[in-house]
Amino acid sequence: MMLTILFWTFAILIFSFALVEVIFRIIRRFIHFPIPAFVIRFIDNPVRRRIQSPVKVVDWMGIRGGMCVLEIGPGLGTFTIEASKRVGESGKVFAIDIQLSVILKLSSRLLRAKIVNVMATVASAYELPFSNDTFDRAFMIAVLGEISDKKKALLEIKRVLRDDGLLAIGEILLDPDYPRRRTVIEWCREAGFDLVDGYGGALHYLLTFKKQPSGSARADSMQTLS
Repeated sequence: MMLTILFWTFAILIFSFALVEVIFRIIRRFIHFPIPAFVIRFIDNPVRRRIQSPVKVVDWMGIRGGMCVLEIGPGLGTFTIEASKRVGESGKVFAIDIQLSVILKLSSRLLRAKIVNVMATVASAYELPFSNDTFDRAFMIAVLGEISDKKKALLEIKRVLRDDGLLAIGEILLDPDYPRRRTVIEWCREAGFDLVDGYGGALHYLLTFKKQPSGSARADSMQTLS
């Protein structure tokens, strides 16, 4: 009897979660908006870190000591803190988000952890407060799908990224805004980026891009990673 009750309780919970996920995906398909700040605390959890390991993801980005790195949409710093370890004392990580409450939460976490090489700032992806050719790496993890004007944001990232820099875009299947790899590749191609490499599997992935050479007509990014 007890096992039957537990089984049906678990089944109802799974069904409820799936139903909410479907409804949320439908809403997000037509209305793009940043994830509310109160939800962010639930996003940074052990299950997500196990599926989408910050150590592995940042490894794929090739972040090294002394680099200047930009993160858009850092949340509570799941990947920010790992990136800060890689750039070291001689490097900097700039984490920007449009929501003040997100930046305040991240700043508090950084302060508690005594991390001093991360600058958390309120800013829009459409108007980045940085000079041209500033960053060695720029990355977004489960963020691009939330942005309404993706091309405008990607062009702005392109402006602040150095010619030999890389843009990294990561997505996880659990995200209601999850786009397919091919879709992300097309978005980036239209903004002037060529695909460099792809990592991950069925549950999450990371794609890296470089700026197309001046005058380049069409990237050949679509030939791989469907």
